[in-house]
Amino acid sequence: MNKAKIREVVEITAGVVIMSAGFYFFLLPLNLVIGGVMGVAVITRDIIPVSLFMYIANFILLMIGWAVLGKVFFVKTALATLLSPTIVWILELTIPSNYFMKFMTESPLLIGAAFGGIFLGIGLGIVIRNNATTGGIDVIQNIMHKYLHISFSTAMYITDGIIIFVAMMIDFQLGLYAVGSMMISGILIDRLSIEGMAGYTVFIVTDHTEQMQQKIYEKLERGITKIKVIGGYSKQDKEMIVCTVDRAQLYMFKHIIKQTDPKAFTFVTKTKEALGEGFSRESAQW
Repeated sequence: MNKAKIREVVEITAGVVIMSAGFYFFLLPLNLVIGGVMGVAVITRDIIPVSLFMYIANFILLMIGWAVLGKVFFVKTALATLLSPTIVWILELTIPSNYFMKFMTESPLLIGAAFGGIFLGIGLGIVIRNNATTGGIDVIQNIMHKYLHISFSTAMYITDGIIIFVAMMIDFQLGLYAVGSMMISGILIDRLSIEGMAGYTVFIVTDHTEQMQQKIYEKLERGITKIKVIGGYSKQDKEMIVCTVDRAQLYMFKHIIKQTDPKAFTFVTKTKEALGEGFSRESAQW
């Protein structure tokens, strides 16, 4: 197994542990139904143990994922699908779910919903970043994302929203807190699941392109693209340098521009996602 595969397995495992801990310690003791298989497990906890329901539901949905999303998806999802209910099962045997929440005397519902959403968002975001899921309803959400071309968070709002709506029919107040928790997790999932890194793209029109190019190579170790442009007023042929850098390099980039050509016309745009050498990590081949 190469380093890329090992990294993905480690990250998927860490994501599942974070998500499962958030569910067990913050959502379960308050009966907060945030959605997914875990949410349904909370609704049915008086009929069937939470971990057992998760095992059954996750296995059925995993088979659906294998049939629709393919073998690679199945291989990477099987780990999380079995690990999540296993973690919950171990916690059920060793630590009571209210281990932390019993100390929350002020606004326990607010604390549980907020931190439950944060833990689930971070954990699931890490898992999705590695092109896997934690199983369960996530399989349905991935199918919607792949074939309907909608963001994963939107698919999550739809599927989990239906489950939360059912929970609101049982307890309206808990349902409202669950909606807030779901929104928090959705925001974090979108932020963490983006494969490439965010950055800034700098556009520079200068008469000193060679000097500017050399400084960028030396100081920032970033590649550039040069584009032929024509000055609107001068009608002269010029070159525009385009370069994408991360946040930490932006200040140094501005210093290079000022030092090399203070008269250079420069504008900077925020880049939501940058892919390629220096921004994307090595992909594992499964």
